[in-house]
Amino acid sequence: MNNNLRQNSYWMTDAPETSFPQLSGDIEADVAIIGGGIVGVTAARLLKNEGLRVALCEAREVGREVTGKSTAKITSQHNISYQRLQRKFGSDGARIYADANEAGLRAIRDLAARYNIDCDLETKSAYTFTRDQRHVAEIEREVELTRSLGLPASLARETSLPFDILAAIRFDNQAQFHPCKYVAGLALTVPGDGCQIFEQSRVVDWNTDRIVTAQGSVRARHVIMATHMPLGQVGTFYAEAYPHAHPVIAGRVNPAKAPEGMFINIEQPRISIRTHQVGDRGMFLILAGTSFKPGHPDEERTHFEELERFGADRFGIQAEYRWVNEDYTPMDGAPFIGRSSSHGDAYLVATGFNAWGITNGTVAALILTDMIAGRDNEWLRLFDATRVKPIAGAKEFIRGNLEVAGQLVGGYLSRKQHSPDQLAPGEAAIIKAGGENVAAFRDDDGRLHMVSAACTHMGCILGWNETDRTWDCPCHGSRFNLRGEVIHGPAVKALERKGA
Repeated sequence: MNNNLRQNSYWMTDAPETSFPQLSGDIEADVAIIGGGIVGVTAARLLKNEGLRVALCEAREVGREVTGKSTAKITSQHNISYQRLQRKFGSDGARIYADANEAGLRAIRDLAARYNIDCDLETKSAYTFTRDQRHVAEIEREVELTRSLGLPASLARETSLPFDILAAIRFDNQAQFHPCKYVAGLALTVPGDGCQIFEQSRVVDWNTDRIVTAQGSVRARHVIMATHMPLGQVGTFYAEAYPHAHPVIAGRVNPAKAPEGMFINIEQPRISIRTHQVGDRGMFLILAGTSFKPGHPDEERTHFEELERFGADRFGIQAEYRWVNEDYTPMDGAPFIGRSSSHGDAYLVATGFNAWGITNGTVAALILTDMIAGRDNEWLRLFDATRVKPIAGAKEFIRGNLEVAGQLVGGYLSRKQHSPDQLAPGEAAIIKAGGENVAAFRDDDGRLHMVSAACTHMGCILGWNETDRTWDCPCHGSRFNLRGEVIHGPAVKALERKGA
């Protein structure tokens, strides 16, 4: 057991402190942005370049939530994505995805250089590999397809990994960085010339020309929801993109055992691999593992154990940091970017990045900027958020909604019957109290924390995240802390607190 293990994102260790003010009073802007991750901050900077007044409201601190929990690979290689895109959207759709993500990569490099952002940006090759003979032909087909799309792809039979592989797709001239340093550094360039960023300013109400926090409001001609999943019922994207979580660990690695490049495999268990060099602290290896349904602690525990064994066996690392990140899988394989509705006024949205949010999030900012500036963007032929793809995503749509229905009825932990008195320190459960489901947790000091177990978004029964010690919604991905406060939506309202 590692007594020095930190249950938080590795990137938070040296994340820059930000001190943007809290929104107070009523202001006006050309564009109001909800959310200070990579989509929101990049869009704010690009829109400022267009001469527009921007007001961005972040519920917590910029760059520290989903973006700050990612593996922070900057790449157009997204596992075996292009064959799937070609099957569902044709060769033109696959080409658009390739062109857009390569443009997203270039945009990050350009912004980091233009604004002199110190974010540990390194050029690396990206590999998708297999050790299973059944996937070799799939790798070879992906190489052929991606080369035909103009991507920097080649076939590799050997890598710098400390174990043999059978085949890999190699993309050259890709990159990796420190996500918190990048987003915070870019955010610092936004204020001025009528542009403002606000932290600790959670949006609690909205319409298409105004957003409202507890302390003030922003009236604007355009509203961007850069909130991972649009808030509330906007666009009903929660029914078209399903949440998944994955375990992430980081630990010091002997540089002699560290691979040169970024890696992910095809087969299960899924493992993502990258390094990060930090001055006197040495070199760290960051590993992400197989995804699981949010709020399912047994799956979470199993996949963390699997990931930590892999790190120890293959690289000799011991986890010093462990955390859970979350993303959304779109029903037809492509992110939803653009207007939330094709009828009347609409919000501008971006969601469903399927764990590849660094480049896709930057693509979203580029598209939304073009839309607000009145320019056509050919990438919308693929990413258009108002598209309907019943054939492309039918199976995923049906399966996802069946899972949601089951969670609405019962939930995961509610099968385990406890009373608060039975909970040991560090233990959580859904209990019945006064005829309703209550989410209960006893902390290490013996204090009991109880909140309603029904997600305030649509009433799904929450599940426990034992790594981050949060209550997570398996249906639509909302997350709440022990006090019931929203960490991120689509939920907006806090959980009702129970007990004394």
